[in-house]
Amino acid sequence: MNSASRSNRLVGIILFGLAAFFIFPFYWLTVGITKNVSQLFQKSLLPGVPSHLVDNVRNVFSYQNGVFLSWMGNSLLYATVGAFVGVLIASLAGFAFRRYDFYGKKLVFILILAFAMVPGFATTLPLFMLFRDLNLLDTRFAVLLPSMVNIFGVFMMIAYWNQVSEEVFDAAEIDGAHAWTIYWKIGLPNILPGAITLFLLAFVGAWNNFFLPLVVLNSRSRMPLILGITTMTDPQGFPIYNLTLTASFFTILPLLAVFISLQRYFKPQMYVR
Repeated sequence: MNSASRSNRLVGIILFGLAAFFIFPFYWLTVGITKNVSQLFQKSLLPGVPSHLVDNVRNVFSYQNGVFLSWMGNSLLYATVGAFVGVLIASLAGFAFRRYDFYGKKLVFILILAFAMVPGFATTLPLFMLFRDLNLLDTRFAVLLPSMVNIFGVFMMIAYWNQVSEEVFDAAEIDGAHAWTIYWKIGLPNILPGAITLFLLAFVGAWNNFFLPLVVLNSRSRMPLILGITTMTDPQGFPIYNLTLTASFFTILPLLAVFISLQRYFKPQMYVR
């Protein structure tokens, strides 16, 4: 066996190991939803015998008069509306940076880049104090509004708008197109892959948002799914592990559906002129 074959075999083994590492949690979750609590503590990697899948699914959707469906609806609302509005605002900001010169443009861009590096949890306390003063605590707006402002999305859209050639805009202006027409009918189709990529990233981020809802929400009926499933307990206050696992399984299904339907548009590479 020559050195090239050994190298290829080593790479194949490493890739197989990484694939198994990332797939195993999903496999364990899939197996776990077929078990009851006592079977879970047996630490077996095989499906439960007898299977409790149907009972687990039924109990999840009937838990506390169907609150699971309310959590699912809240997550869809927060993720869909927040991501869509966030992408719209970011794309408009990117268009403004691409088409117009204004005082302090470079400084604003540097500030955007700097704020994009600030971790989200660092802004939770200021947001809590702001929403407290606005009487928005324990409302859906306390979760929605922050997801509509995507600083990294603005930076990303600026990068994608910079890929649109100046000739495209000049031709549209010569034909008498106004700024909104240029943005909506000419510019946006050229950056559509970037906008959909940003929507996907924003959707996943809003769907998995746990810490901010934990801080600003008290009512269980307004909780997103990712937070609500952590509160699933029996009447004595003990965690119901089999129901939590089953609910977690349904939590990832919308993400898989969105990612699979939009993956052909997912283009993380960006070029800045």
